[in-house]
Amino acid sequence: MNPRSQPGSRLCFVCGFENPHGLGAVFYDDGTEVWTEVTPAEHHQSWPGILHGGVVTAILDETIGRVAFLHDRWVQTAKLEMRFLEPAPLGQALTARGRLTQDRRRLMLMEGELVGPDGKRLAEAKGTFVPVPDTVRTALADQLGDDFEAWEQWMQTRGSSGS
Repeated sequence: MNPRSQPGSRLCFVCGFENPHGLGAVFYDDGTEVWTEVTPAEHHQSWPGILHGGVVTAILDETIGRVAFLHDRWVQTAKLEMRFLEPAPLGQALTARGRLTQDRRRLMLMEGELVGPDGKRLAEAKGTFVPVPDTVRTALADQLGDDFEAWEQWMQTRGSSGS
């Protein structure tokens, strides 16, 4: 399957195209894996020249969580385990990838990694995700408006086999 882009959201820290402090990440998938490339700026630092670990965590949480959309599910993070392997640099293109490792219907287990421009693995994440309650989903639809509709349309037209 050819890569396709996933919808974003206006104010999300990771994918928000109108968030002046965010990363502006654009996500892609091939039906199995989700990925993005981000180039963090100086205002995303912890130590000079090094990406803040919380930002690394946010990137990987968003990346692996988006895998659920490939299975027509809206989820939220229940547990996230991070392993930081090397300092992530600022001002360089970093690639995050995520995939499903186990689908227990009520729980989705996903994992991913962040790699540097040289292909070196900088961080790894393993997450457990649970369905978003219907009340939360309804509130999201009301608050996100067009952003939510874009996701719903994408999920309906992407040619998924569902799960």
